[in-house]
Amino acid sequence: MSRRLVLKLALALFSALLCLLLLEVVARVVIGRGTMHLGVEMWKYAKDVKLRSANPEIGHRHRPHAQRLLMGVDVRTDSLGLRDVERTLEKPLETVRIVVLGDSITFGWGVPFESTYCQLLEKSLNANPPVAGRKYEVINTGVGNSNTAMEVAYFKEEGWKLRPDLVLLGWFINDAEPTPSPSKNWFAYHSYSYVWIDSAIDSVMRNVKARESYRDYYRGLYGDAQPGWVKCQSAFADLAAFCAERKLPCRVLLIPELRTLGPGYEFKDIHDKMRTLTAQVRLPTLELLDAFPAEGDPRQFWVCPGDAHPNARGNELMAAKIDRALREEKWLP
Repeated sequence: MSRRLVLKLALALFSALLCLLLLEVVARVVIGRGTMHLGVEMWKYAKDVKLRSANPEIGHRHRPHAQRLLMGVDVRTDSLGLRDVERTLEKPLETVRIVVLGDSITFGWGVPFESTYCQLLEKSLNANPPVAGRKYEVINTGVGNSNTAMEVAYFKEEGWKLRPDLVLLGWFINDAEPTPSPSKNWFAYHSYSYVWIDSAIDSVMRNVKARESYRDYYRGLYGDAQPGWVKCQSAFADLAAFCAERKLPCRVLLIPELRTLGPGYEFKDIHDKMRTLTAQVRLPTLELLDAFPAEGDPRQFWVCPGDAHPNARGNELMAAKIDRALREEKWLP
């Protein structure tokens, strides 16, 4: 190989590396300032707020005392790794505790802490206590990208130590996903530009229907032989048995997918399937679909265009429905 050719190859390689470096710098500036892109913000959340759990059944949890700006919202965790105010494991006297299990919706993705349905419920219960003289704590243990099996594993290992008087599990349609495994792709974890480009490609592929729609994806989770669904069913049975053994009331909240609402809700059959399952294991449910108006554009309840997580108004409607049911049906002992 001639010296001239070697120099050309070296120059081409140097130019390529320089372009990649510049792209990485630009991506870090753009992403570092904050975006409203679900994929990019979820990556930042996973990288800076979460860590792998020593228990593979739990999968991942939050770092204690983490702080990050995500979707334009300040996210902080306490010493227990919860997005909550600082709590003690020992329950204070004259206090009624409700522990809420769930994923990114319960966590409050894209909304301020005080606008999460857990905090709104706590505020309402203390403003008008069901039992005079009692203080109410609604503890948010939600972790993004978790499924029912992970949430139940967390509760059996850690959550029950909070000594709750009531357990609520916020179920969402993707809770039948398999427990995620850590990525072995170094760039996927460390490179801002990689995540930026990968998210853009994914958006384009979905827009041109080169990848399955959210409808097909969600429905595919609930096939009888799907491992995530099989594990989800087992987790509900485990939760029911664990709570029954301790005479601990437990309710399942069925949280709707906010792309359709009302009589035309597209996942009604899956909600029906969940009600059948929870009835079999004797876990009462509360349907939150009818907390939302049956008519109008569902996007009014989204965190932002392209992200159907419930916004502050959506959380407010869910909290109000839970509050009414808790009082009318006497969920608490």
